[in-house]
Amino acid sequence: MATSLDGKAGESKNCSCTSFLCSSLPDDVLVEILCRVTDRKHLIRFKSVCKCWNNLITDACVPKISDSSPLRGFIYHALRFSSGKTYIDYIPHTKTPAVAPEPHEFVKSYSSLLPFEPARGDFLDCCNGLLLFVEGSIPQYYVCNPVTKQCVAIPRDFTLENICTSEISSLAFDPFKSPHYRVVCVDYSESKPFQRFRVFSSETGSWTIQETAFGYGSKKSTVAKHCIYLDGVLYRQSVSKQIGSKRLLCFDLNRGNSRAIELPEKERLAPNDYGCIGLSRRHLCYSDLVGTALHFWLLEDRCKNGRWTLIHNINVDYLGNHVHRLDRITIARFGKISALRPFALHPTSEVIFFGTRGAMLSYHPEDRRVELIYRTKKDRQIMKGQISVFPYTPCLVNLKDFGQLDCSLSQP
Repeated sequence: MATSLDGKAGESKNCSCTSFLCSSLPDDVLVEILCRVTDRKHLIRFKSVCKCWNNLITDACVPKISDSSPLRGFIYHALRFSSGKTYIDYIPHTKTPAVAPEPHEFVKSYSSLLPFEPARGDFLDCCNGLLLFVEGSIPQYYVCNPVTKQCVAIPRDFTLENICTSEISSLAFDPFKSPHYRVVCVDYSESKPFQRFRVFSSETGSWTIQETAFGYGSKKSTVAKHCIYLDGVLYRQSVSKQIGSKRLLCFDLNRGNSRAIELPEKERLAPNDYGCIGLSRRHLCYSDLVGTALHFWLLEDRCKNGRWTLIHNINVDYLGNHVHRLDRITIARFGKISALRPFALHPTSEVIFFGTRGAMLSYHPEDRRVELIYRTKKDRQIMKGQISVFPYTPCLVNLKDFGQLDCSLSQP
């Protein structure tokens, strides 16, 4: 016999809702039906049917569908040659043209929520459907959810004044595990052997300080802004300018410790450039150029030794033949090897996204198929695609208001 998911038997039957489904079906059956709704916007509307539907969708449906949430597109940093202006733009995923918004529609969906006009430097991160922005010298952070049309201001931590935390701030959010998120800021204000983090939790509504014995704020190394969050750990690339070493820095936000994992075949990787890290089917992967091929590795045993396994090896000449007809200028100027870079990984399949400054394509390993995803306009380009392209998947989690500025828009 089915029981209520929150432990209270028959709660849905005692609900004042007059809906036949809500009053007669067990909760687990109703959840299974709701999770099969393909358009996530309908689920948002269904929340208003009654209290029990709202609870079921929030507490049961959202975690269940989050692990297979469809890829809708990519947020990326763009450059306009005519003005030299950099800005944030959006690439819809061609596999879902009917539901993926056009670039201007998606940009408007979050920029209209913010109380200021965001520039490229104001956008910090995108993690599982939530977007992080910052404004002001005393950082005022904003978290947006374009799907639910919500934007909340994070309570200010005035100790962050005059600290360049916006350069290394990120979101830690996984709706499959929890509806709560964290804003993580690295503190470079003190020169000490340990690293200090300031972490805001949406669950508690407050900031805390964490310190680790492993510091990566050395002047001898650079750190990529783009990071990946998985199972309570933030992963970020680091490149040592002095010795040409490339490592993956791992910061466990739950345990408060950190460590570094050597990247695969580091002696063959370009010493002063970043590769691409991403998630594929909840596995952490790394891709980079090795000789004349793009290699893709999967990180196994990441909680202990961190062992890399090569899963794909794609010849640059093969990919370059497809790209040449789309971006002849970049290929002619830099050559196939220097022009091509991995951009992102598909979160729920083995599809790989790569490209040049002027085009983005997908590679399907099962049949070696290459498809065009996006081609930039003549006066624009994709900036450092391997670290500035953010996959976007819609999220149905409602954002909690912290009593400051609530930029939420009511549903139509």
